[in-house]
Amino acid sequence: MPATGWAGNVRANVAIVEDDPLVAAHVGQSVAEQDGLSLAGTAATLAEARALLDRDVDLFILDLGLPDGNGIDLIETIRARGRTDTKILVLSNLGDQATVLAAVLAGADGYLLKDLTSFNIGQQVSAALAGEAPLSPSIAAYVLRYLREQQDQARTEEDAPDLTPREFELLQLLARGHSNREAAEAMSVSRYTVADHAKAIYRKLGVSSRGEALVRAFRSGLLRP
Repeated sequence: MPATGWAGNVRANVAIVEDDPLVAAHVGQSVAEQDGLSLAGTAATLAEARALLDRDVDLFILDLGLPDGNGIDLIETIRARGRTDTKILVLSNLGDQATVLAAVLAGADGYLLKDLTSFNIGQQVSAALAGEAPLSPSIAAYVLRYLREQQDQARTEEDAPDLTPREFELLQLLARGHSNREAAEAMSVSRYTVADHAKAIYRKLGVSSRGEALVRAFRSGLLRP
């Protein structure tokens, strides 16, 4: 569990997995400057990153192109350990559709392309910890395209879960790439209410991430292109 100090008087521990020292330093500084975040450790290789799995880490900022392998392997390892509450935010130069989808389907909670002048990574981390799924615009387009293709190809796996009207409205907004904050504004509710609805959706769909929820919703016919 996060230590005292972050949202709701809880401080979140963040680990950085990045082999470029300049990028790692920039990200580390951004995390340190963001209220409520603490740097739990850094790693430049998959081997070093695996050593961090025994630490109390609430969110990993993860590059994919590492010297000793692909960061997607680490995502799979984290999820295989049953750490569904640990957030994973990919920060990478790799922006091709195949890599993006592999990371999201492996369990990444967000995917940002490296452009260190265009966003505050500390703010993106806070958003991910609050239940949002930070995605660069081109990444969101890839995910939505994939979901549409899945809907075209997939048969109905089982009866669609019974969502409330507000949960279904939120699910539609998430499918369009809305953040939790944007969805809250569209629904005229608080971000906390949106977070509660999202948790209910995940529970009813039997999933643990936004990407899994959307795949499940499209495959079951709950959402349509």
